[in-house]
Amino acid sequence: MGQFERIENIKILLEQKHSLTYHDLMEAFDISRDTARRDIIKLVNSGFAVRTHGGMMLKAIEAVNTHYDERAKVNIAVKKQLAKCAIDYIKDRRIIYFDASTTINEICHLVSGDIHGYSVSIPNLETLSTRCEAYGFGGHYEASERYMYGTELFAQLEAIYFDLAFMGAASVREDGLYFHNKDNAYTKHLIASRSAFVVAVYDDSKYGKNGHFKGLGFDEIDVVITNKRPPEKIEKQILEAGCALDVLQEEKR
Repeated sequence: MGQFERIENIKILLEQKHSLTYHDLMEAFDISRDTARRDIIKLVNSGFAVRTHGGMMLKAIEAVNTHYDERAKVNIAVKKQLAKCAIDYIKDRRIIYFDASTTINEICHLVSGDIHGYSVSIPNLETLSTRCEAYGFGGHYEASERYMYGTELFAQLEAIYFDLAFMGAASVREDGLYFHNKDNAYTKHLIASRSAFVVAVYDDSKYGKNGHFKGLGFDEIDVVITNKRPPEKIEKQILEAGCALDVLQEEKR
C-alpha cells in the first residue's frame, strides 16, 4: 500500500476513533514506527489532525472541545458507559460533588435516592434537581462553559465536606489533570482536599489535549475511571500515586 492510499485509510480510521497512537498505526497498517511518525506529521501539517503525546487526534474534535454545548455532542456513547460505571461508587455516600463536565453530567442523569448533589455547573444542577436535592454556588459565571468560579466560590466550598467528588478533566498529563482556567483548576484542588473520596472520570480523548493549569495530581485522586488503558507513562504515574484504575476496555500491553 502506497503512502497516499494509506493516508486516506488513516483519515477514515481517525474519523471513527478520534485519536490514534503510533502503536495503532503500526498494528493496523503493518508499518514501522518511523513510517507511522511520517504519516502523523503529514496529517498534522495538512491540518487534518493535531499531535498528541504518542500519536494524534482528529482536529475537528479538538475544535469542538472548547464550548460545553458542543462538547456535549461528542463521544456520547462512551460518556454514558463511563457514567454507568461511576454510579456504583455512590453506594451509601450522601453529600456528593459533581464537577462541571459533560461526562459527569451523564452521571447526574443516573443518580437516585436520598443524596444531596452539589455542583458549580448549571447543566448538572438542572439535571440533579429532577432526581435529588440539588445545591449550587455563587461566583463568576463562565457562559461558554456554563459553570461558576472565582474567589466567592472558594469561601463557600470551605464550609462543606463531601463524601464523594466526581471530577472531570480538560487534559490528562503524566503528573495529573489539567484545565483551561486557573481559578477553575484551583477549584478542583480545593474540592478534592475537602472530599473523603475522589473519583476522576474521563475518556481517552483527554490525552494530549490542551490544558495549561494543573488542578489535580493523581495522589489527590482515589479512582480513575476511563474507557481505555492510559498511555504507559501515565498509567505508571497513576498506579505509583496509589490511585486505582477502573478501565472499561482492558487492553494488552
